[in-house]
Amino acid sequence: MFVLKVLGALSFESENGSLPPTASQKRRLGLLALLAVAGPRGLSRERVQAYMWPESSADRSRHALDQLLYATRSALDADPFLSSGRELRLDLAVVRSDVAEFEEAIRANSWLDAVAFYGGPLLDGFHLASGGDLETWIETERTRLRVDYQKALETLARTADAANDSANAVSWWRKLGMSDPLSSRTASKVIRALAKEGDRGAAIEYARAFSRLLRAELGVERDPAIEKLVADLTPRAGSVEPVLSNTGFRKSGHSSAPDPTPYQAEPVTEAASRETSNAPHTQISARAKSWGWAALVVVITGLAVASANTDKSRFVARAAPSRHNQRPADPDARMAYLRGLNAWSDRSKEGLDTAVIFFRRATEIDPAYAEAYAGLADAYVLLGYSGYRPADAMFPKAKASALRGIELDSTLAAPHAALAHELMWERDFATSEAEYRKAITLDPGYATAHQWYSMLLFMLGRIHEAVAESGRAASLDPLSLQIQNTYATFLGASGQPAAALRHYEQVVGEEPDAEWVRRNPWLLTNMATVYAANGLYDKAIRTAERALEVVPNHPRAVTALAAIYIQMGKPAMARKVFARADTANEHYAVYRGMMHARLGEADSAFLWFDRVEKWGIPMMMSLPNDGQLQPIRKDPRYATLLKRLGLLSAQSPTVAPR
Repeated sequence: MFVLKVLGALSFESENGSLPPTASQKRRLGLLALLAVAGPRGLSRERVQAYMWPESSADRSRHALDQLLYATRSALDADPFLSSGRELRLDLAVVRSDVAEFEEAIRANSWLDAVAFYGGPLLDGFHLASGGDLETWIETERTRLRVDYQKALETLARTADAANDSANAVSWWRKLGMSDPLSSRTASKVIRALAKEGDRGAAIEYARAFSRLLRAELGVERDPAIEKLVADLTPRAGSVEPVLSNTGFRKSGHSSAPDPTPYQAEPVTEAASRETSNAPHTQISARAKSWGWAALVVVITGLAVASANTDKSRFVARAAPSRHNQRPADPDARMAYLRGLNAWSDRSKEGLDTAVIFFRRATEIDPAYAEAYAGLADAYVLLGYSGYRPADAMFPKAKASALRGIELDSTLAAPHAALAHELMWERDFATSEAEYRKAITLDPGYATAHQWYSMLLFMLGRIHEAVAESGRAASLDPLSLQIQNTYATFLGASGQPAAALRHYEQVVGEEPDAEWVRRNPWLLTNMATVYAANGLYDKAIRTAERALEVVPNHPRAVTALAAIYIQMGKPAMARKVFARADTANEHYAVYRGMMHARLGEADSAFLWFDRVEKWGIPMMMSLPNDGQLQPIRKDPRYATLLKRLGLLSAQSPTVAPR
């Protein structure tokens, strides 16, 4: 039995604690999530195809869906789908979903259970495809479920009010305010409940905070009803203290405005009244408790509100590492960790920055959370490797986080792989390789470890090993465009440009998540290089220019475009293009040297290479393998440079620098 959570951050786990690594692929989780939301009514195959592959032809999307269904069944070693004619549904006997439990609780008027199951907005931050139809459908379902959740909260709050249980009334009204933060009617209920409980100061502060929010979000300077509540709560010299009645505020001798029109909730049953008169956090059914307390903690602490403010970041779900001896994490830390994984999987600058925030939050909440330290190390590694943040600042943080993760749990593969990547940056290649091998031994299915290890092999000139290792990563994680990018790049560098082009066309050419592709500059520059190697110069130039739209004037992207013009026999145009490079970038000197090398200007090339203090990993990978650097390879200074970087002695004795 598997457990799928779509309310809040998307997550997928196995009840026996051993989730297959390949089960966490983005599209597999996406398909399961869509069918979970569709519920018993299911979705037609044509609707799924339109949602998930909006930019593909009917034949291609039909084939893609068939492949996805087969791959998901294989990854789970079970069939989570029910098929009736052209309809697809999720088999709840194989995959339990929180949304199904939530909707069942709503139908049964089990308001406490419903609130417990609601972990946040539906598929919060999840992005599957750029098609408007899918986004519209998800938003419609998200709104429907949020309204049901708010109905449950208001029913609980009104029941507590009727029982004169002011403490629980405040709790439920506050939660409703978190879910609907711009509602004046809800805000007035929170203020009244706080005042009725006797906390006039908190009521006034809530009112003022609500007014500030209205001003910031809607440009509304004031809400007369809220202002009147504040005035009624603020004592004046010689005045009588405000007194709260069951119908509102009143002062001696006159009454305030009547209570706003009440929410038309379903009638509260006698059983519900008895249930809610007790403490709201303890009277939850065993069925709700079986989901764990994380969802309820999210509601209680207001994380649902925090998550609503992160919609600008795109999250891609990735299942958490699973181990039989995994230590239960603090629920808040677990939620932060899952959100960090989602952001990390995007691998854009914004996604990685967001991942750092959430992973750090998880470690602050739970300082013994080894997986969170591993995630933090991964995020720092990619920020430094990709050039999104200064490498000198990122890699030492990655090392410290990885070592802490290993200290807490040496059986985790992820921190060993992150440490290996950092050691590669330090040019401690032997220890780096040992750590990669350890990570792969601990988790042979960890695709990222295979991918990063292939980079080390490629850097050391062990090209055929690098192609094989990246191919293993591509097989383990066929839906990761970053991993497929690495494999295609290495195919091209190994003298197989046609195979590299075929692979790019297969995994990226028909990729419906075109927006993700557009936001990842290094995938675009690598694709441009492969297009150029196949003589497709127009495509190569367009693709390289798209990369520069993402990272304007970045030397790495500028050099990729200039290299295409050199291949076309247009050195003057190449020089003009390279003049756009940002001279303040920490890696400018490296790419300036490579530019001169491509033009056959050896003296200028080595002059700039000598100025480089820190060689980034992409540069060290290019130096011994980039075919366009051939003009300087016979120069004695080239071998001296490789030796200085530790690349010459570390290379396989059967592979000479080309």
